Amino acid sequence: MTYSVISFLALIVHLIIQRDAIFQKNNRSGVPAQKEYRRFLLSTLSFFLVDALWGVFTSLRWVSLIYADTVLFFATMMLSVIFWTRYVIIYLDDTGIFSKILFIMVIVLGVLAFVALVINFFVPVVFWIDQSGGYHVDNARYLIYLLQIALFFLTTVYTLVVTTHSYGAVRRRHLTICLFGVSMMVMLVLQVFFEMQPMYAIGCLIGLCLLHSFIVSDEKEEYRQELEQMLQREKEHTRELGTAMRKIYTDPLTGVKSKQAYLEDGERFNRRIKAGETMAFAVAVFDVNDLKDINDTLGHDTGDIWIYTASMLITEFFAHSSVYRIGGDEFVAILEGEDYADRALMLASFDKQAEDNLRGGRVVVSSGMSEYRPNADTDFRDIFDRADKKMYLRKRRLKALRH
Repeated sequence: MTYSVISFLALIVHLIIQRDAIFQKNNRSGVPAQKEYRRFLLSTLSFFLVDALWGVFTSLRWVSLIYADTVLFFATMMLSVIFWTRYVIIYLDDTGIFSKILFIMVIVLGVLAFVALVINFFVPVVFWIDQSGGYHVDNARYLIYLLQIALFFLTTVYTLVVTTHSYGAVRRRHLTICLFGVSMMVMLVLQVFFEMQPMYAIGCLIGLCLLHSFIVSDEKEEYRQELEQMLQREKEHTRELGTAMRKIYTDPLTGVKSKQAYLEDGERFNRRIKAGETMAFAVAVFDVNDLKDINDTLGHDTGDIWIYTASMLITEFFAHSSVYRIGGDEFVAILEGEDYADRALMLASFDKQAEDNLRGGRVVVSSGMSEYRPNADTDFRDIFDRADKKMYLRKRRLKALRH
């Protein structure tokens, strides 16, 4: 039963260290080498199970089950070698003549093993089981092992050749593949001479631990770093996009919303108007008085200060509304919610402040406001035009007060 214990332990360790690849957890789809590696792992898993059962059946001397399990032993062993070789060819991504020779050899080995096992049903050329459950080997067994050793040798040499052109982490992974091949060759040779010991299973376990430590874990770490870099680039892109959007939708001089933002928001209101939605909002239009005179007499820098001061005045009174600068000295506010409810009082307070500023020689802003009329207005522009007309009337009154 010692034979079975070793194989069962190999099976358990295999499931523990290779669980992600076997059960396709956190697996990168679309990578051919990854698919071949999983097939190799599944064939090795099957071999461990068959090998463990072989030890149980031989201990119990169950002749029929020993024979059937021995057939599966050679079949799963062949599959593991075939899938390993295919994995190496695809993983190294080399399309030279040597890789093609290896691929042909894999097919030949599979066919020869299958034929030998079929013949063995009629003539014991690979193995035979006596009536007491004793296991005996024949010449074809040695031929199968010899072909496997040759295949592992060639894949190892092939990998070494490719390794001469690799560097860093890639070189380390290639050397790990070479170590796997060497360990399998050694264990296969021992299996030839110690037929009642699970040498091939031990070799597979050692090799799989090497692969997990220096290839699978290494690639996972590399993949994690790639994901972190991608996330970092995505964050930077989002920040850049956010910065660009803020530049588009924010007026650079005053910090209020830009004309582009006004046009898009106005269009949204327009769609809602045309859809017949019930809304309560008002549009207020503002214009800075005497800005041209300020620019002509005191310069554009002073004019910019007046525009900025005007924007602060508007946002102070209409603190809960969207305020836009839509021209050199023209602003718009869209009043909703609390500001809409208090619109009359707010506008009156704003106009009083404008008159106080006029008397004190400070920035004067003319204003005009109009509410949305659900049964009359068919376009957002209708509301703006009414407010704009009121603003110009207010501008004339303020000029009259000056004189």
